Amino acid sequence: MGLLAPLYLAGLTALTLPLVLHLIRRTPRGRQTFSSLMFLSPSPPRLTRRSRLDHVLLLLLRLGALTLLAIAFARPFLREAAMLPLDNLGGRRLAILLDTSASMRRGDLWQQARAKVAEVLKDVGPKDDVALFTFDDRWHAVVDFAQDASEPTAGKPELVRQRLSGVAPSWRSTDLAKALVAVAGELQAANDQRRLASQPQIVLVTDLARGSRLDALEAYQWPDDVPVVVHALAPNRPTNATVRLVVDEESTAAAEPRVRVANAANSTGEEFFVGWQQGIDHEPRKPLSTYVPAGQSRVIRLPWPDDGATADRIVLKGDETEFDNTYYVVPPVANEIKVGWIGDELADDTESLRYYFELALADDPLRKIEVSTHRPDEAWAGAAARPGLVVVTSALSAQAGHSLSDYVNKGGTVLAFLKDEAVITSLSTFFDDVAPVHADVANGGKDAESTNSDRHLYSLLGEIDFTHPLFAAFANPRYSDFTKIHFWRHRAVTVTEPATTRIVARFDNGDPAILEREAGVGRVIAFAGGWQPDESQLALSSKFVPLIHALLDLACGGPSGAANLTVGRPVPLPARSTSPTPTIEKPDGTRVVVGPDARFFEDADQPGIFRLHAGEKEFLFAVNLESSESNTAPMEPERLEQLGVRFASQLTRDQRAEQLRQQRDTELESHQQLWRWLLVGALGLLLLETWLAGRSAERLQAELPAVA
Repeated sequence: MGLLAPLYLAGLTALTLPLVLHLIRRTPRGRQTFSSLMFLSPSPPRLTRRSRLDHVLLLLLRLGALTLLAIAFARPFLREAAMLPLDNLGGRRLAILLDTSASMRRGDLWQQARAKVAEVLKDVGPKDDVALFTFDDRWHAVVDFAQDASEPTAGKPELVRQRLSGVAPSWRSTDLAKALVAVAGELQAANDQRRLASQPQIVLVTDLARGSRLDALEAYQWPDDVPVVVHALAPNRPTNATVRLVVDEESTAAAEPRVRVANAANSTGEEFFVGWQQGIDHEPRKPLSTYVPAGQSRVIRLPWPDDGATADRIVLKGDETEFDNTYYVVPPVANEIKVGWIGDELADDTESLRYYFELALADDPLRKIEVSTHRPDEAWAGAAARPGLVVVTSALSAQAGHSLSDYVNKGGTVLAFLKDEAVITSLSTFFDDVAPVHADVANGGKDAESTNSDRHLYSLLGEIDFTHPLFAAFANPRYSDFTKIHFWRHRAVTVTEPATTRIVARFDNGDPAILEREAGVGRVIAFAGGWQPDESQLALSSKFVPLIHALLDLACGGPSGAANLTVGRPVPLPARSTSPTPTIEKPDGTRVVVGPDARFFEDADQPGIFRLHAGEKEFLFAVNLESSESNTAPMEPERLEQLGVRFASQLTRDQRAEQLRQQRDTELESHQQLWRWLLVGALGLLLLETWLAGRSAERLQAELPAVA
């Protein structure tokens, strides 16, 4: 016998009520007047307790009725089995999703995470299939699920413990949404047999920081049968502040660069010290004190050290959480760049391409440009001089074209302007799939003899590939508007299919505006229109200087300064010649061989100064933590619920067995419905008690003496 609601048995305490009523002597209801007592003062009878019970049968009937009612409300049922063994529990597909992002380096978070995973593994049953996934800005399967339902899963917890010992936090940022979506997809991808035999569940172990990205959940419909159990970890010391260099047009070339100090919303510290430092073995030089309340940030000026030392990092002191207290900077060094100009333009001609090219680079403190002029009709000796960039504005002779081809094949970059059909023909070695539509101006409204009144006829850049390095700086929607730059004329060319020439930008009428062709390890970029005021407004726009700087970065590599590079993101590599085995030295001293055709370095997995060794040249670039990773204040779990994630509670095996017992007990009680028979019995006892009470009252009335 079992009870579904045993608390209702507390109603049995009501059995004392009939017993008390039977033991209390009540005042007689009938009154008889005696003449001999009329002159005496009335004295009401005193109630006393009885020493014995009257009408025992009525008392038992009333007690029995109350007992049956209490048992009926407790909903009794007959058990089919006394206990439910744990081995009869159904299996689970348990996905442990462990956060290994940089923020897990704080305090004792990683020790807490390992202990929490070990606690979850202790409750894994023999029928459960467990898997371990880790995530930062990407997710990794450390131990995957069994693919076949017949595969044994009893040894999976021990395998997870062994693999967990080799896992450590990375320096990457946190993309929580991408990991949740990927693991939910893994659980949904199980075959029908596996789904019927097991219940899916995700156990998320993370610090749940506010800097975690959640955008991937916005367009994802979370499955109803995949609950998530969240174990949000909290460090023993929540204080965290970070320092970053404000990268703008001044960069690090200014005498006093700007530095932003941000304090987390849950921090308890407010006073910090910021200073330049050279290497890890030195102390910060002349640190400045700054006061930053919790949840706010401050921008201060931090002068470069005046002792001539080369500082390569900004260090924050006063914060006990040190994983994001260093910001790495490549010391600014002016590069000398040689540019070969093949054409007849003069540097002082204010209407020429060359004039605006040199004007855009005149105020660059990190680059010293030396432009040398070469005649287009003679053999070009630029291959020996190795300029960083070659600009072609006139048709080349055969000898000059051969020299230029050799220069490009060895890693050089050429910028050509398709001024006329002769220039296009001389560049056919590179653009063999490009042909001019005609030799005349394509716009038809602005030629050499046109007046300013004709300038209402113009073209615009209508289609731009913002993934190309030339336009990557304009990819933000705030800067991607080129509709205010008018092109009065351009050369109309066509690209025949199949084409190997890449169209970087098009005019609004569909004509190619900027083309690119790779040859060997170099490249040739061609403009179908000029930037001087006679042909367009490009040289007079605010986008011209960044565009020229992006061109030099593509040809010669970025300047030795603080580039905004973050851990886990591809690092663009400078153009280089065929140097023997170029390698990159990481901050921890390991070396990685770079492929000869590599344009990006994909293994920037730690913050610090990276060194690219290409022959006799050395290029430095600084990689830092993602700024969002320093936003370590705890996130409200409701944000995940608002995005559709279904939460559940973590139950032990005993709790799951008890829950299953309750479900089976409910089914048994609903099927047997013994409470109805108990109510019928209680009703029968009450009817019998009523009949007997009436008989007793009639007998008592009959025994009373008649009064005259």
